[in-house]
Amino acid sequence: MTFKLMEARPAPSELIGRFSLIGAATWLVETAGVVLMATLSLLVLSNATGRYFFNHPLPWTEEAVSVLLVWIAAIGVVLAAGRGALVGCEIVTSRLRPRQGRALARAISLAGALLMLVVAWYAWRYMNVFGRDTTPMLDIPKSWISGGLLAAALGMAAAFLYRSVKPHDPSQFARETAPEVHS
Repeated sequence: MTFKLMEARPAPSELIGRFSLIGAATWLVETAGVVLMATLSLLVLSNATGRYFFNHPLPWTEEAVSVLLVWIAAIGVVLAAGRGALVGCEIVTSRLRPRQGRALARAISLAGALLMLVVAWYAWRYMNVFGRDTTPMLDIPKSWISGGLLAAALGMAAAFLYRSVKPHDPSQFARETAPEVHS
């Protein structure tokens, strides 16, 4: 049995088209992820080069990398949720009749959206309490870090709501994960 996680579902931009609202939002989030990953790579490379070749590390890069990692994870989880590539209950839904599987998938997506809205509420409250504190080196608000959790929760809620309106075919999981038969 092989799982094709990267090919779990087409991206929303592939399903609807690049000029739709969802396609444009997906492209924007993907592009932000690429830019943040490139920035993170350059910061880590610059710090390592400064430390090992010039004996002069950049002390602020640890804070910057921490902020970038939170936002990269937020972007990744939102994209995965939008594509239906998160670990889910497809093992159960794929064994049901298509109509029952879609109904259960919708219910699971709605429950996930509600849960993410609760997480977003608590992230918002946390940001209101601790968000004005600043980091020691860069002197930026810590809400830049905790904002990643808020963005991830809101993004996942939106992705789950999208999946509740546009569920995938639950039998697709069974076809994708079926053992290959060689003749």
